[in-house]
Amino acid sequence: MNLQETTLVFKLGEDNNLSDLKITSEIKHFIADLRGVTPEVAENIKDKFIIFANSISKMNGSFVIVCEFSFDEELTIVPTLQEAYDYIEMDEMERQLEL
Repeated sequence: MNLQETTLVFKLGEDNNLSDLKITSEIKHFIADLRGVTPEVAENIKDKFIIFANSISKMNGSFVIVCEFSFDEELTIVPTLQEAYDYIEMDEMERQLEL
């Protein structure tokens, strides 16, 4: 299965809500596209993202945030969508090699 089929890219809704995500059993990797989000909004949702990232990691998946600024040391934050896909690809390779 290719990376595009197992990755869900999502943005925050107007009310900063994630409730309408369509997650299927094939989805293992998640990319939160926070481009354009203010630092205040990012700070407000940071704890939820940390919990989400930990749960995805336990299921051998990846969670990457695309954002123009870094707002937490625990979270994987990259500046572009392509870098998010590259990170997930490297993460998946490491898992396959059991590094």
